[in-house]
Amino acid sequence: MFEIHGMRQVAVDLAVASSQGFTFTGPGAQVLLDAVTRMQDRVNGMLLEAQDLAFEPSLGQTPAAQVYRPFMASVATDPVQGFLPFLQSLQQDLASIEESLKATVTEYRTQDETSAQNIKSVES
Repeated sequence: MFEIHGMRQVAVDLAVASSQGFTFTGPGAQVLLDAVTRMQDRVNGMLLEAQDLAFEPSLGQTPAAQVYRPFMASVATDPVQGFLPFLQSLQQDLASIEESLKATVTEYRTQDETSAQNIKSVES
């Protein structure tokens, strides 16, 4: 089972590392970017499908149904522990991770080009 509780910390750590010059090579970063993109696609699809969970289901008029109906919708929408806010948070974390990975690739290319220019200037 994939553990996603640490995703927020991964996003924060990667952003900090990226801002301090940490880089990935193109191929290594691309593998991670592809994984993040697949995860984003799945989370986006789950969010679209899960929107119906925010509505109270039709459970009938029994006393138990009267209790469960609002409870089921609140499980989906509760701002602290709800499933929909959780998916939205995960979506934001994945977007942050994607942004940081792209920044590290750009930094890697910049450093690589600078190093190549320095070598050429030394050779001249």
